[in-house]
Amino acid sequence: MKLLACLTLLLAAFALPARAQAPTHPDLAYATLGAQPLKLDLYLPSGGTPPYPLWISIHGGGWSGGSKFPLPGLSSQALQQGFAVASLQYRLSSQAVQFAPFPVTFPAQIHDIKGAIRWLRANAASYQLDAARFGAFGTSAGGHLAALLATSGGVAALEGDVGGNLGFSSSVQAAIDFFGPTDVLNMNPDVTTPPGSGIDHDAPASPESRLVGWSAAGQGIGDIRAHLLDPTAPYPALVALCNQINPVSWVDASDPPMFIGHGTHDTSVPINQSTRLSAALFAAGVAHDFRAVPLAGHGLGGAINPLAIAFMQEKLLGPVVPEAGSAYCAGDGSASSCPCGNASFAGANQGCRHSLLVGANLNAVGTASIASDSLLLRADSMPNTPMIFLQGSAAAGADAGAVFGDGLLCVGGTIRRLGAKLNTLGWSSYPLPGDPPVSVKGGASPGVTLHYQAWFRDGAAYCSGGTWNLSNALALTWGP
Repeated sequence: MKLLACLTLLLAAFALPARAQAPTHPDLAYATLGAQPLKLDLYLPSGGTPPYPLWISIHGGGWSGGSKFPLPGLSSQALQQGFAVASLQYRLSSQAVQFAPFPVTFPAQIHDIKGAIRWLRANAASYQLDAARFGAFGTSAGGHLAALLATSGGVAALEGDVGGNLGFSSSVQAAIDFFGPTDVLNMNPDVTTPPGSGIDHDAPASPESRLVGWSAAGQGIGDIRAHLLDPTAPYPALVALCNQINPVSWVDASDPPMFIGHGTHDTSVPINQSTRLSAALFAAGVAHDFRAVPLAGHGLGGAINPLAIAFMQEKLLGPVVPEAGSAYCAGDGSASSCPCGNASFAGANQGCRHSLLVGANLNAVGTASIASDSLLLRADSMPNTPMIFLQGSAAAGADAGAVFGDGLLCVGGTIRRLGAKLNTLGWSSYPLPGDPPVSVKGGASPGVTLHYQAWFRDGAAYCSGGTWNLSNALALTWGP
C-alpha cells in the first residue's frame, strides 16, 4: 500500500506577539444608543492582498466585563496570518446606568454584535474587507456569542436594528467557540465532579442570571429551571428568553462550519455545554470540529491555537496548512461513502476523515508535543460503541484483517493494542488521565513512521464473527 508523505506542522509560526498590537483604525463607532457610541477596533494585516478575510473577535467576561482591547492571543495570531481583525464592543449586563434607557440584558449583546457585522459589511470596501469571508471567534461569553451568531442566522428576534444597515447580512461563514455556554438552563446540571465548578450558575448573582435580568434575591437561573412548566407570569417569558440565548436552540443544516474547543477541567463553564452543541451540530449535519482538551481549564492555548487558525483558513481561504499525518485505508474496505456523518471535508469517503485524530497536527487535540514525545488519539464521528486504539509499526500487507479477524486491518507489523474507550456522542480519546502515555516514537529512533487505527465493534462480543470497523488509518512520522 502506497502511503502519503507525512508533514510536520510548525507550531513556531504561530508564536505570540511580544506586545499588544495597536489597531489600524481604533474606536470606529458602528452604532449610537442615545448619546452612547458602540465601537470596534479594526486591524489590517501588514502583508497579503486585499480585500482581506475578516476575523471577528468577541471578548469574554461573563457578559458583564471584558474589553475589545487588547486582542486575545489567538486573534493576534490570526492578524499575523493575513486576516483583518475586528474587535467588538457590546453592551454588558453591568452597564445599565451607562446605556439607560436602553436595556443591557439579553438580547442586547447579540443585537450589538449583529449590528457591528452589518456595519462592517456596509463599509467593507472602505476598509479593504472581503464581505463574503467573515469568521467569528470568541472565548467564554464571547464564545457563546460567536456560536449564537453562527446558529441564529435569519432569526428575526435576535437580529435587532442596532446601527441600522438592515440591508446587509449579519451572517458569518465560519465560527470558533472556545468554552462558551450553549444552554444556560443546564449549566449547573452539566457540572461533573471532577472537576467541579467554581460558580453556582443557578444563583441570582451568576453571570447567566444577570444576563436574563432575573438576579434579585430569590430569583436566578435555578428558579427559572424549577418553573419550566409554570404558566404563571413571568416564568413562560423567562423560559423563552433562556431558550433564545442558547445556541443549541437555533442549530439547523444551514449553519456555517464551526470549531469548538473546551478544556476537560473547566470549572467555570462545564465541558458538557460544548458537548451539547457538538451533538446538536452533528444531528443537523453541520460541519464542525470539536476538540476536548485533556486537563485544560477555563482557558486554552498552545497546540489548539494553530488548529483553530488552520480551521478558519481552510473555511475562508481554502486548505493552506499541511497536515502532519497522512490518512489512508478506509477501514471498511469499500469505495462507498462513509456513514460517519461528519461533513467537515468534502469528497468521497471524506466523511471518515475525522474518524481518527492524532497528535500535534491539523487533525489533533490536546497535549500532543513533539518535544515531549507524547500523543493523544481521538476517534470521532463514530458509533457509540467501544473503541479499540491500535498502533502498528507498518501498514498492513498480506496480514490485513487477519490479526483481529474482522473489518479491514490497516495497520500491520508489530501491533500494539493501546487501549479501549467507550464512545459517547460519537467520540472518545486515548489516553486520558490515568492511562499509560502513548509514545509517538514507539521507543524507536527519531524519524520512525508509525501507523494508527481506531476500531469499533457493533456486536456484543469483542472480535466475534460479523463485527466490523469503519475507521481510517493514519501514518505519522515524527522528528527528533
